[in-house]
Amino acid sequence: MMIFILLAALAPPAAAAAPACRPQTAAKHAVLTLPSGRTLRVDVVDAPATREIGLMCRTKLPKDYGMLFVFPREMSLQFWMKNTFVPLDLLWIGADKRVTAVHSRLPASRLDTPEDRVARASGLGQYVLELPSGAAARHKLKEGDALRFSVPIPDR
Repeated sequence: MMIFILLAALAPPAAAAAPACRPQTAAKHAVLTLPSGRTLRVDVVDAPATREIGLMCRTKLPKDYGMLFVFPREMSLQFWMKNTFVPLDLLWIGADKRVTAVHSRLPASRLDTPEDRVARASGLGQYVLELPSGAAARHKLKEGDALRFSVPIPDR
């Protein structure tokens, strides 16, 4: 079964932002430890509504920022970067907390980006970690790397 995650907003980028286009403020957080021992404090999105919004409407991200998407089980997941205004690195992480796929430097999109040009990435995982573009290379993250974090697993 493949789940499609729509990361989209129907509002223009912040340069001409309408009041309806507001980045979400994640209520949940976790500490994620990289193979190097470095830690990142990540926002956690684990409900359908918060996973759908993701990082839409953000115009910049801190250098050591991350958003961790948490799913009920390991599955094929595709992310669609519609109206994601910042370029990202995406890491798929299996139930064993090992990186299963790395998609680096996915381009940002804009309100007027044609559908066929919106970045998409897919992989197998129970978690997806979104990082600012270039962070995966800076932290030397690759398939097979083990990450450490503790988050509750949602029912849906």
